Formats: sequence, structure tokens, C-alpha cells
Amino acid sequence: MSARWASRCLPAFSIIALLALLVQTTEVISLPRNISHSDPPGYAPRAKHLTVMQHVFIIYTVLIHLNMLGFTTRLAWALFRAPLETTRALNRRSVSKMDGEYLDSPTCPSASLPDPSTFKTDALKGDDGPEPEVIHAIILPNYSEDIDTLRTTLSVLANHPRARFYYEVYLAMEQKEVGATNKAMQLMQEYEKSFLHISSTFHPPGLAGEIPGKSSNVAFAARHIAVAHKEELDDGVSNVLITVMDADTHLLRDYFTEIRRLHYTYSTDAERTIYSCPIIFDRNSHETPTMVRCADLLWGFAGLSTMYLGSSISIPTSVYSLPLTMAERVGGWDSDATAIGEDMHMMLKCYFGTATNVVSRVVYVPASQCNISSDSTKGWRRTTDTYKARYRQALRHMWGALDSGFAVRQTVSSLRFQRRCLFLRLQHIALLHLLFEAHFLPCHLIILMLYSAVYENLAPAGSLHPTLAWAFWLTNIIRTSSFVGMNICLALYERWHALCLNARRTDMLDACLGDTGFSPRVWWHMPYLLERICFPIAGTLFGPIPTFQAVFSHLWTDRLEYQVSKKPTFAVASMV
Repeated sequence: MSARWASRCLPAFSIIALLALLVQTTEVISLPRNISHSDPPGYAPRAKHLTVMQHVFIIYTVLIHLNMLGFTTRLAWALFRAPLETTRALNRRSVSKMDGEYLDSPTCPSASLPDPSTFKTDALKGDDGPEPEVIHAIILPNYSEDIDTLRTTLSVLANHPRARFYYEVYLAMEQKEVGATNKAMQLMQEYEKSFLHISSTFHPPGLAGEIPGKSSNVAFAARHIAVAHKEELDDGVSNVLITVMDADTHLLRDYFTEIRRLHYTYSTDAERTIYSCPIIFDRNSHETPTMVRCADLLWGFAGLSTMYLGSSISIPTSVYSLPLTMAERVGGWDSDATAIGEDMHMMLKCYFGTATNVVSRVVYVPASQCNISSDSTKGWRRTTDTYKARYRQALRHMWGALDSGFAVRQTVSSLRFQRRCLFLRLQHIALLHLLFEAHFLPCHLIILMLYSAVYENLAPAGSLHPTLAWAFWLTNIIRTSSFVGMNICLALYERWHALCLNARRTDMLDACLGDTGFSPRVWWHMPYLLERICFPIAGTLFGPIPTFQAVFSHLWTDRLEYQVSKKPTFAVASMV
């Protein structure tokens, strides 16, 4: 029990250790009092030798800053390739039509939001060949979500060509939500003809070891999916891919066709593959405060930075897919406090559950997301409420630092019980590095930056050891380079954002879904110019600060009350 507590508190312990290092580094620096007033003009005392702690500080601060620059470089590479890969994925749609896979498009009724029962399918039922067709079991976890938000999300899915024959939709709901049963029944009646299957699950409160939230809803729904496909699982012929998405997420049809293509293309490792995609905030960002918009951009960038071409392992963010067989093999989704970051946690569980043989594949069709919104009217109250809601969401994200402890425990277990040293595997080193970037780096970086700035300003010229002064100079150069690099990344993002937005807009208009939220970016407009200088501030407000709160809270608890963040609803949803 003490080992489990110690592992979950590793991020907090690392901050304490860093502060202790800074104290030791500062205490042995030559201070101004070492210079006597009786010394002749121009006299400078001989520089003292660096101590061990000073050497450690110099090496560590340079490495941390180089890591920051490396992150920016990876992100720039990912953003440079993303438009090319997304274009390829979208272009495969026309090739599929030429091959006869798609027959026609959905008809467009007079209403702006069509009746789901009128959707036609342009996919053939069943393909030639020995392999069974892929079934997409889509889990839509939700709690107290507006029915119009769910209706619009389901309408987007129902418009996909293969939805009628190959999509199973599971509304993963909380039993304690007032009116959840009626909401689920209404949606199932409306969309029963739009999908191969649609049903609802209700996670009961008070289950031992479980906490309310997305993870428990997903876990409960996944168990029902396993029961529904028990016969295929027993026969070893299951071809079901589970996709987990948020209630307000919009996915292009190409996301599922790309997964299907990859599933058949790489059939030898299909049963141990987890698919992830980038996220893009293109629905209501024009109505979002600059700082919140920057924070969401950085959150999306964090996931995208792990999805560059050539990456050995990627961290899913919000939306991901995996085979039902692998989910069953690793014991399904966890529902305890450790799994609050359910997307990363499930990836880690699959990684260790397959003896580190999981395969990460990126689907370069981004998931469309909404920025945090507020119920308040326009003005300062709306802005303030939006900031508070975004901070709560950031705290929930950073509470996922518990996954670092989970990874450490699993790594130690592999050494104790399987007699294998995972540190000899490059993929495992890459995974631990990504966890360090997510849960340790934000706090360490901001501490080192503040320390460098304060100490340089307080220490008189000539009192610093030359090597220490060089370290401060070098880290300043690296920070400046990273700032310039992030501005390059924002410039690269504009092209990809426009491509994705236009593709989604075309699909929505063809389906007569009307305005499901479109937020174009015009880089020379003032709100988007402000992003170029405000992102460090937003990154600090919604990165290190909630991380500090989360990791030090883990010293006495691992439970966080899951609060659903308000997302906007669009007028189109009310026209059903």
C-alpha cells in the first residue's frame, strides 16, 4: 500500500526534489558580500569551483529546456505532415467510390436537421472475401448532456455511408442522472433505423471501487458490448472495433474507413493495435476567450506532438479505437480513481496487458471538438465562468498524472514477475519520456524558468560562476527559440485547420445538417494575432498551475469529483 502511494506521488516528490536542488545550488553561489570595499577597483575574486549540486542543476536545466525545444520541433514536424496525410485520407473517399464501395449519398429532406430514418446507406452490406466485415461499436459516454448535443452528434454519425450496416452505438449514461432513461429512449427511437444497432447502458452509482465519470461509463458500456458479441469472442472470430468518443465530438466518415483500411492492411497485428487521431477545435473557438482558446490549442498540440510520422507510440486524446478482443484480453476499462484519464490509461493498460507489444497507429482524420462554453450572458461574467470551467477541466486533465504511477508500478511488476527489463526497449523509454512530458515537465520547466529569471536579476554582474552564467544564457536562447518555434507551429496549424474545417463543412452541408458550428481562423485578425504572444501565459494558467494542485493533492487523495464541462449547443439541433 505504501509503495502504491509513493508511486502515485512521484510527480509531487520530483517537485520537492527539484526545489531542494535549487536551494543547494543557491546556497553555494558567491554572493556580493564576498567582494570587500577595500579591494582595488576592477578586482574580481577568483571564481569558486562548481559543486556537485551546481553541476547537476546545470545539466538538468539545459536538458529540460532542450526537451521543450524538442517538443516544439516534433510538433512542427507533425503539423507540417498533417495536411498531407489528411488530404490523402480524404482523397481515398473518391477512390472507394470508383471501386463501387459507396453507391449513393444520403437524401436531403426539407428540415435543416434531417429525420434519421430517412438516411440511406451507400455501403454494400457485406464484402467479398473470407474476412468478416468490421463492426464499429461506438461508445458515447455522457452525463447531463443536452439532448440536442447528443442528437446532433448522432446525426453526424448516422450520415456516414456505412452507419446503417456496420455501426453499433452505445449511449453510456449514468443511472443517477435525472431523466436519463427518457432521454435515451427518445434518442433510440429516433435513430433505430440509422444504425445496425443502438442501445443505452446506465452505470449504477455506488459500485465498489468505481468513481463516477467517463471511465466508469465507458467500462460499463464495454462490458455490455462484450456480452453482445460473446459468441464471436468465444469462437475467436470477432471483428469488432470499439471507438470511444465524447458526446460533442464530430467525426468524419473517413475516420472509420481509415481504421477499416488499416485493420485489413496490417492484419497480422490488427488484434493488438490501438488507433488514435488528433483533435481540432473548430466549432466555437471564435466565441471563446483568447486564453481559453490558446489552452485548448496547446492541449490539442500535446496530443498531436506524439502522432508525428515515425513515432513509436502515440497518446490518444479524447477519441481512440481498439479491437474488442484486445480490450477483453487486458481486462477491459478500469473504473477506479486511477483511470480518470481514461484515454491515456487504457492505452497504458493495453501496452502492459500485451506485454508491451501494442501497436500505435495514427488516423490523420481529426476529431472536431468544442471549446468550453458558459451559460452566462455575454460580458465579463461569461468570460469569468468560461475561465473557471476551463480550469476545472484542466485540473481533471492533470489529475491524470496518476497514470505515471500506474506505469511505474507496471514496469516494476514486469521486472519482478516476468524477469524482463523494459528499460532496454526503445519503445518503453519513449513511453516514459512522453509521461514525463505530460506530468513532470510543465511544473519543472516553470520552476526553472522562474528561478533563472529571479536569480539572474538579483545576482550582481560578475558574481556568478562563468559556467552557471553560460547555462542561464543558453537556456534563454533555447526559450527564445522555442517561442519562435511555437509561432511557426501556429502558422502551420492555420493551413491544416482550414483543410479540416472545409472538409467537415462540405459533409455537413451535403447532409443538410446546417450549422453544427464552424469556426474559421483568419490569422491577421486581432484575436488570432494575440495567440502568438499569449500562449505562454495560457499554457501556465491551464498547465503547470492545475498540475501543481493535482500532484500535491495526490499526497492525501486520488479521488476527484468529476464535473462535466459545459459545451455549446447549436440552433440546428432544435430544428428536429
